[in-house]
Amino acid sequence: MPFHTDDGHRLAELGLAQRPADAASFELTAAIVYVDPETGRNYRVPARGEASAAPTDLASVPSPLWGLIASYGRQSAPAVLHDARSRAAAALGDRRAALEQRRVDDRVFRTALREQGVPRLRARLMWAWVSADREREFGGVPGWLVLGQSVVGALVLVAGTIAAFSNPLWLVAWPLVGLASLVRGRLAPLVATLTFSLALLGPLVLVQLAALVPFRLVEAAVELVTGGRPGDVWRPTVRGGARDGRGGEDQG
Repeated sequence: MPFHTDDGHRLAELGLAQRPADAASFELTAAIVYVDPETGRNYRVPARGEASAAPTDLASVPSPLWGLIASYGRQSAPAVLHDARSRAAAALGDRRAALEQRRVDDRVFRTALREQGVPRLRARLMWAWVSADREREFGGVPGWLVLGQSVVGALVLVAGTIAAFSNPLWLVAWPLVGLASLVRGRLAPLVATLTFSLALLGPLVLVQLAALVPFRLVEAAVELVTGGRPGDVWRPTVRGGARDGRGGEDQG
């Protein structure tokens, strides 16, 4: 079932208020509810003013990658839900319990993305990266091994592809790396997605950074010369209103 309001109406708009003191954070102005179609469970995200409410940064996509996946859009409601569920998992105070809850919540996130019309590949990638963060935070040594295998596998794929220009037999690296992910059992789909996405999209990310970093450096230089704050250029927006008391935001 799609997202809906507290009174059961289908969600027509997602009310978000930008926090003046932190331009990267937003508050939900009206609670939203999501019903997981697989389990029938209701997930409610409280609005500001409620005791359990907290800010959200929407989809936690680093700003240099917004050209590939934006931090807002059809994914906004699932991202707000996932932020709330991630806080609830962290508040459990038990790493194993938090890990198991996050594995369920990350699957719900992917289901909600698809219900909101997010393309299948994009939903898969967003699920994989929040799941990678989950394994890093709560998975302990096995979680870090999952991430390590994914990075090493991606490097093997890239190296095999380059070597295949001189000898096509090196392309055998692709099925072998895929088979290697099976050793992770129920985490095999995650490892495979992380590995192949890193190998395929890594070059695109490098191109994106190659275009963005020089511009940000020029911005930082201008800020430095004019007595501004060079560090602010790396934020999606700057906090002019919070500094000078005007009460507004300077959009970067």
